[in-house]
Amino acid sequence: MLLCGCEFCRGGKRRKVGCCRMRGQRGNMLVLILAILMGILMLLLGFALSYVRMLGSNAEQKTAIEAASLAAAKDLARIVIEDPNFGFISLSDAAPSTPNTKAEDGFSMPVVGINTLLGTIRLDMIVASELGDNTMSTLAQTDYTNAMQAKDFLVSNLQQAMLPGNGGSNLRDVDGNVVSPYQAAVEAYQQNVVRIAGGNSRMVNGSMKLTLGALTTPATTSTPIPNPQALSNTSGAQANQGFYTSYNDIPFAGKSFVFAGIGKDVKLVDLKNFTTSLGSVPYFIPTIVKAEADHMVVSAGQGGANIVHSVACAQPASVHDPRPAPGAITLSMLPGKVDDLPQPGSMTLDPQLSNTPLEIKTSVGGDTPGGGTLAPTPVTGFGSSMTLGQAFSMGFYDWLRRAGTKADVKAVKAFMSTPFGPGITSTVGGVNCYTWNEDGTIRYAQMSGLTARNVTVSQYQGRVVSSGTFTSSTGKTYKVIGTDESRQPGRMRGGQHGGEPLEDPVVQACAGLPATTISSADTGSDIAGLFALLLMVAVPSGLFVAGTQRNSKVMRQVGAAMLLAGTAASTLGLLTACGGGSPPPPVVVTTTVTGPRVNRPTYTSNGIVVDLTFIRQ
Repeated sequence: MLLCGCEFCRGGKRRKVGCCRMRGQRGNMLVLILAILMGILMLLLGFALSYVRMLGSNAEQKTAIEAASLAAAKDLARIVIEDPNFGFISLSDAAPSTPNTKAEDGFSMPVVGINTLLGTIRLDMIVASELGDNTMSTLAQTDYTNAMQAKDFLVSNLQQAMLPGNGGSNLRDVDGNVVSPYQAAVEAYQQNVVRIAGGNSRMVNGSMKLTLGALTTPATTSTPIPNPQALSNTSGAQANQGFYTSYNDIPFAGKSFVFAGIGKDVKLVDLKNFTTSLGSVPYFIPTIVKAEADHMVVSAGQGGANIVHSVACAQPASVHDPRPAPGAITLSMLPGKVDDLPQPGSMTLDPQLSNTPLEIKTSVGGDTPGGGTLAPTPVTGFGSSMTLGQAFSMGFYDWLRRAGTKADVKAVKAFMSTPFGPGITSTVGGVNCYTWNEDGTIRYAQMSGLTARNVTVSQYQGRVVSSGTFTSSTGKTYKVIGTDESRQPGRMRGGQHGGEPLEDPVVQACAGLPATTISSADTGSDIAGLFALLLMVAVPSGLFVAGTQRNSKVMRQVGAAMLLAGTAASTLGLLTACGGGSPPPPVVVTTTVTGPRVNRPTYTSNGIVVDLTFIRQ
């Protein structure tokens, strides 16, 4: 009998039958248990790897779709359209320094963001209401109507941009580059896809979809409310930290203002707040981009694929244009003051002055002087003439409009009632020059010692001139000539300068003179202090000289002659559709203008917007 070698077998004894066989069974069980444990471990390891891959895939999808929505929102704000009433419009402001917005004069034109446009019109309506000026109210209402048309055209192109290939449209930005939010979204998604080891992850071809909508919860925009806030006519959730909120109806004067979702920065927004329909407002501008795509993950060694749908939303941003030098309004009195005109508001309040009739014409064929001629231009509602009060209100409105959203309402009201400085007397003529400060208050400087004023009329802008003379309460007679360079903004109808201010030597000279700030209704003491300072600074330089003596250098700059009674008639086409006929429809900017950026000089240095000159006969 063979022994197995255990202690019993070595001793020639057996403890019990089957001892060695039982020990062999125990060894086999241990191997089996180890095999089972190894199998479970491999299953757990496989599950862990799959779970890690799933987590990585989800993170990959989230990152990629968020990048896609942000890229589309960013590109959306680059799309520019050209409107006949306002010029270039986009979701974002842009300074006049871009090659694809050049006017005929070779200088670039500004781009106004749609929220900036709405905010400007609402502010202008508030000012008109505060002043009780019906002419300004009518102009603001007209601008509102035109803005609604421009808004609709912009929205139609934004919706078109959500389609592959822009739906066949050739949309461009201010630099002439083709803009395709859809393609930008696809590229951003693909660039952010992370390949996981052992697997394949990618977007399903053709699955990218972009949708424009709004937010159910209002967000803060980058468009400031009017200053001071007490006169902004906003309440509750209509404003936040001095800015309008989006997708709220913030009405004024019977008109609805619904600002688009456009912030200071491009950012992601909560998908739960996205909607394509807002029943609480009469209209809205869809700017919130929802990007969605199918994401495919194929694991190594597996025949199938997992398809996951991913979604994200983003809001575009607007670059704020500070409008450092919107332009000047000048009130010239030559060769001395107008007895019935102690302050600007007198032109709308004094019956004798405000009712003075003015003929209307427009400069066609170029600037006048400079190749153009002045043609009679009947205006709807006015015929071939308007009163001085109406002309002043319109010119003032155009100057106010150029300030955008920064004009201070109290400062504007104070402007009307602020007396002219005493530097202009019965025997000493001069110019009162008003420009905008950065904070929306008004800078007032007075240049004395001038007896002539020469202002060029821009092409398709114009002048008004009194058909006869008016007699003041003291028996003196005067003629009135007015010039408005910005009644018709934009390249399509605004002539070779696009309604932008022209450089003017008097305005440039006034920028170097001491000035006062008009910020509230109490400015009388400031004007007196201004005049005392002007006497100390300007008299030695020759700018202030009594009688007919004056600084020859300054006079050579402003020109030695002024159009007097009997000279070539000139007018201010304040309400005319410059160039005549019905306005053309807005267009998509599809042309590309080559060449360097040419900054418009009157963007950073004030040019002239409006001048009203009173000439004593």
